[in-house]
Amino acid sequence: MSDKTNGKINGKTNAKMTEHDEIRGLLSLAAAGALDATEDPRVSAHLRACPACAAELASWQAIETGLRRIPTPQVPADLVARTIARAQMRFAEESDRRSERKVLALVIVFSWIFVALSWPLAQLLGHGWLSLLGLGFEQGWKNFAVFTAFCWIAGAAAAILLAMRRDRERRIA
Repeated sequence: MSDKTNGKINGKTNAKMTEHDEIRGLLSLAAAGALDATEDPRVSAHLRACPACAAELASWQAIETGLRRIPTPQVPADLVARTIARAQMRFAEESDRRSERKVLALVIVFSWIFVALSWPLAQLLGHGWLSLLGLGFEQGWKNFAVFTAFCWIAGAAAAILLAMRRDRERRIA
């Protein structure tokens, strides 16, 4: 490693230059009054010994003073109210979508359970005990398909009617 990369120049330690560079990096924070308790005394001591850094601090302070004079833009109150209302509406819509997905899943599960449980009952009532044994599979399969389709169509109609009712209630509210 060379002496320059070691922080040494001609065998002497270059700590003063590193300290100077660190302090220069803190001058903008000093101008804004944002130094912590350990940095503030270091910067003050360096500024007493270094006129270049003191001049740079003065220019940072001038910039900081000028920035403080610029008026802070204020957001119109109606814009804030509209933005909050839109955000609340979107949150409500997302909540409704989540609940609609849950209801749809429950309707699907209910439809499958309803078909699975009501088909044997319909067979029993329509054809007696022998139909439960599975005799006449070909005709039974067609009846089961028609019955299942009917149940799904009825479930879809119920879901559509519930959605229409909910939309009407939202318009009223």
